[in-house]
Amino acid sequence: MPTATPSPSRLTKVAPRKLTGRQLAFFRENGYLIVDEVFGKEELDELNDELEVRYQERLKDPEIARSQEKRSNIHGLGADSERSRRLASDPRILALIEDLVQPGIALFSAKLISKGPNEPNNVCHWHQDEAYWYKTGLSACRMSIWLPLQNTDRRNGCLRVVPVSHRHGIVDHLPRSSRDHGACRLSFLPGEEELPHTVYFEISVGTVVLFSNQVYHSSLGNHTDRHRRAFILSYNEATLAQGKDRDYRILRPANSGESMR
Repeated sequence: MPTATPSPSRLTKVAPRKLTGRQLAFFRENGYLIVDEVFGKEELDELNDELEVRYQERLKDPEIARSQEKRSNIHGLGADSERSRRLASDPRILALIEDLVQPGIALFSAKLISKGPNEPNNVCHWHQDEAYWYKTGLSACRMSIWLPLQNTDRRNGCLRVVPVSHRHGIVDHLPRSSRDHGACRLSFLPGEEELPHTVYFEISVGTVVLFSNQVYHSSLGNHTDRHRRAFILSYNEATLAQGKDRDYRILRPANSGESMR
C-alpha cells in the first residue's frame, strides 16, 4: 500500500546547498554533474509509491498496456501531481541550478521515465533534448535534473552521457518508427551503440545528475526483475513565454531571487 502524503517539512531533511565554483566549472566544461545526497531515500520511496499506483492504473487501459512507451512514460507531472509540483520547486533543486539557469527559473517539464522489470529492449537512443524542445522556444541555459528512484547501474539501464558533447551544437536527428524508437522518437544514433568516452551513472537513490539540454545521452534496457524509474525535471530561464505541455511555471521571476509562492 502506498504511504500517506508527507508533510512539507519532510521534504527539507537535507539542507539546500549551492554548487561550488569547482562544480560549476565542471558542469560548464563537461555538460553534466553528479551531486550526492541531495534527497533522503525515504521521501523518494514515497514518490515511487505514488508513481507505482499511477503505473498500475495505466495498465488497466489495454492500449497503454500494449505500448512499452505509453506504460513507461508519464508526462505532465508538473501540472497534475501535487507531490511532483512540490519536488519541482524544492529549495534543494533550485539552489543547485540557480547559478546555471538565469535570469529567473521556470519549470519547463516534469516527467517520469520508467523501465519496467525484464525490459531489455526498453532502450532510449542517443539524442539531445534540445532536438525535441527548440521549437518551443530557444533557451540559452535549458537543463535537466535526473533523479533516480532506485539505485541505478548498467544492468537496469542507467543514464549515460558523452562529456563535452554539448559544445558541438545540435546534430541531425532522425525519427524512429514506433517499433524501434524505444523511449525516444528522435535520435542520431541507436542506443545500442557505444560512443567513445561514455560515462555511465551508476548512482544511489538520493543522488542527482544535472545535465545540459545539448549533451549526448541515452540509456539501455532493464535486465533486472525490478523497475528502474527516474524523475526528470527540466528548467529554463523565466523570460521564455512557455514550456512543454501544461508544466510551465515560473518558480523565480527574472527580476527577483525569491521563489514565487
